Amino acid sequence: MFVKGVGMTKFGTGNRSSQEMIYEAAFEALQDAGMSMKDIEGVVVTNMDFFSNGERQRHSASMINSVLNTKAQVIRIISGCSGGGNAVWAGQNLDYNNVLVIGFEKLVAGNTDARTDEILMGGERIYEQAEGMIFPAQNALVAQQHMLKYGTTEDDFAQVALKNHENR
Repeated sequence: MFVKGVGMTKFGTGNRSSQEMIYEAAFEALQDAGMSMKDIEGVVVTNMDFFSNGERQRHSASMINSVLNTKAQVIRIISGCSGGGNAVWAGQNLDYNNVLVIGFEKLVAGNTDARTDEILMGGERIYEQAEGMIFPAQNALVAQQHMLKYGTTEDDFAQVALKNHENR
């Protein structure tokens, strides 16, 4: 398995639809790979399916077929922060030579409580959340283990945050 091409949209705020961003990133990846959608045998897509992004699109797989004008099989993976990794894993385990993997999210500004509640829906409510194991806490524990194992510093993480925030 190897990655033939990569495409992405610019991070930041804006009024673009998920469909527009998916189209841009997918065709940039195909161009980077020297391929077209006709070469793609399967598509794996991952997103969290938020209620409040205003798009009212619950069936991402059929939307992907329409946006990319393809009849390729589309498989959807919903797994929160690990969606990208799980989608790549699923793609490499399909019996296809050329798989397009797409990850997308569209968060919107607004009521912080409502957004927080939606993000928490990716986690388990009864045990994890009651014990304080919300995503920031889980990611902090992973970061702490990374620091212990690899000697990563807080400054290293700060540089990643700086890079991500400059990519607006």
